[in-house]
Amino acid sequence: MCFEKIKEDTFHSLVHADLCICQKCQDQFVAIFENKIINDVKVCALYDYNEFMQSNLYKLKGCGDIELAPCFLNYHLPWLMARYRGHIIVPAPSYADRDAKRGFNQVEEIFRSSKLPLIKAIIKTEDRKQSDLSQDERNKIKKIIAWKEQADISGKKVLLVDDVMTTGSTIRACIDLIKHHHPKSLDVLVISRVANNGQR
Repeated sequence: MCFEKIKEDTFHSLVHADLCICQKCQDQFVAIFENKIINDVKVCALYDYNEFMQSNLYKLKGCGDIELAPCFLNYHLPWLMARYRGHIIVPAPSYADRDAKRGFNQVEEIFRSSKLPLIKAIIKTEDRKQSDLSQDERNKIKKIIAWKEQADISGKKVLLVDDVMTTGSTIRACIDLIKHHHPKSLDVLVISRVANNGQR
């Protein structure tokens, strides 16, 4: 991100009063709004996982640069808030110790600007990074996630969110787990998806 002063004479600056990145940086996030169905649930990916996305997610997650969090959704907030009005957010799980070391959960921070209520309903019981797992191990991801005690989503419209989707193993496991707790409806929104890796 360049963090240069945002010009006030662009179309987006007129529509969005609280832009946090310039048009040049936003254009490097390649919007795809790609939809697919996983386990009978509609999954929408906002962006392609290109080098710009990868670099900025690493700065957020790996370097703890929390100021980047609002930038990922900034231009698409009006769409998100209209499309998922009345939903509650359930973030894909992250290992608690890793979040504590970083000081925040990156998915929660990215979606904080949506102003939608959030429930941490799913937890990860082992510290296993997706990038470190084989395809076979990813297919068994459901063994290392669990439902958080007292998390209640029954009868609610749920929006499951994550930052990156690669094989779809985590999303698939979370969908199955959420369905066991009787939401009124379930949608999935991911910030980015990795291309040419099958379903994710």
